[in-house]
Amino acid sequence: MSSDTLTASPPQGRRLDKRRFEWGSSVLLLPAGILIAAVFVYAVIYSFYIGLTNLSLLGPKAVAYNFTGAANLSRLVNDPFFLHSLWLTFIFVFGSGVVGATVIGMALAVLMQKALVPVRLFTGAVALIAFMLPPVTIAIVWYAASVPQGTLARIFGNPNSDPLFSAPLLFVSLANTWSLAGLAMLMFVAALRNIPKDITEAATIERVGAVRRFRTITLPLLKPTVVTCGLLMTLLSLGNFTIVWLMTGGGPGTATTILPVYSYQQGFEFNNLGYGALLGNVMLIITAVFGVGYVLVARGPRRKKGRSS
Repeated sequence: MSSDTLTASPPQGRRLDKRRFEWGSSVLLLPAGILIAAVFVYAVIYSFYIGLTNLSLLGPKAVAYNFTGAANLSRLVNDPFFLHSLWLTFIFVFGSGVVGATVIGMALAVLMQKALVPVRLFTGAVALIAFMLPPVTIAIVWYAASVPQGTLARIFGNPNSDPLFSAPLLFVSLANTWSLAGLAMLMFVAALRNIPKDITEAATIERVGAVRRFRTITLPLLKPTVVTCGLLMTLLSLGNFTIVWLMTGGGPGTATTILPVYSYQQGFEFNNLGYGALLGNVMLIITAVFGVGYVLVARGPRRKKGRSS
């Protein structure tokens, strides 16, 4: 075996074992299906309906609201702040969740393989505690650290500076990454344990460097976990309202008004429940698109039936 051709990849093509779903078991799934339809499907349909009305939090339209058709959609298309909020949401979700939490979680999992047991236990405990903390606690901790006279201001050498005001989106993203990295680390630790040791040992015998082993063996075998982790971090970040709201309230100005914050402001500060529901529906559609995209990436190219491997 030559080191020039040494590589690894996850299984491709159709599964050759027996089918994983039996139609006879659908009867057993019927109660759960009814519960999901009653709790989730009905709520989603009603939310889409509310998004097409002029429902208000206060005033006559709080009771006697009407179906307005595409009026809210027209407002959405012509709302320049919606595009601004959508762009901030993309930066926040992609930077702190898809890239930040996933990369840091993977790095921690890989480094912990070679670390001493006390270091491994301490690092894992800190990451898990950060993930298990309530969002309110995380927001308070990061807010206290990033305001004047806070920890970060003192580390930067200027206790009177205000890092949170200077770079609000950066610090709410760091708080989100800090809260999710522990979960990502757990996923990658479990995935790394499933990689056959004989593959890495063969690469070591062939004198393949650590970086190249990671790039050609470990990373390809981690692809399903990377995709799953990326999807989970996307969903958790996209719905992260608490940390952003408690740290900045969407400010200063509109610097951190991501879609969940903008939807809340429209519904409960500006009393436009119909338009706020429509913004929430946009987030639901974005989540569904991301989910389908991640699934397609995870499945990868399919081998044609009958094609020799």
